[in-house]
Amino acid sequence: MRMCYNSLMNKLLLIVSALAAMILLTMMFLTSPSTVGPVGVLVFFTTSYLFFLGLAVFSCRLFFMFRGKLNKAWKSASLDKKSLRYGLVIALAPVILMLIGSFGGISIAEVVLTVLIEVLLCFLTSRNVI
Repeated sequence: MRMCYNSLMNKLLLIVSALAAMILLTMMFLTSPSTVGPVGVLVFFTTSYLFFLGLAVFSCRLFFMFRGKLNKAWKSASLDKKSLRYGLVIALAPVILMLIGSFGGISIAEVVLTVLIEVLLCFLTSRNVI
C-alpha cells in the first residue's frame, strides 16, 4: 500500500509542478503585475512555490540517492518522505528572494538572512520539530 501511495504522490507532485510552470509562463508572457492585481500576484507567488517545490523535491531525491549509494544504505520509502520534507522547506528560499526583490532589490544581508533561515528550518526538519 505504501509503494502505491509514494508512486501516486510522485505523479501528483510532477503534475502539479508542470501545471504551475505552465501557469507561470502564461502569466509572465500575457499579463503584468498592474493588470492582474493583488489576487494575480498571490497566484503568481503560490504557483512559483509549487514549481520550486517540484524542483526542490527532485533535487533532494537526487542528493539522498547519491548519498545513500555512497553509504550503501539507500531506502526508497524513507527517501521519499525525507526528500518531501526537505523540499517543502527549501522551496521557500526562491520565493522569499523573489518577494524581497519585488520591494526594490536584494542586498547581501538579505541573502545571508534567507540562507540562515533556510539552515535553521532544515535543522528543525532534521530533528522532526517541523
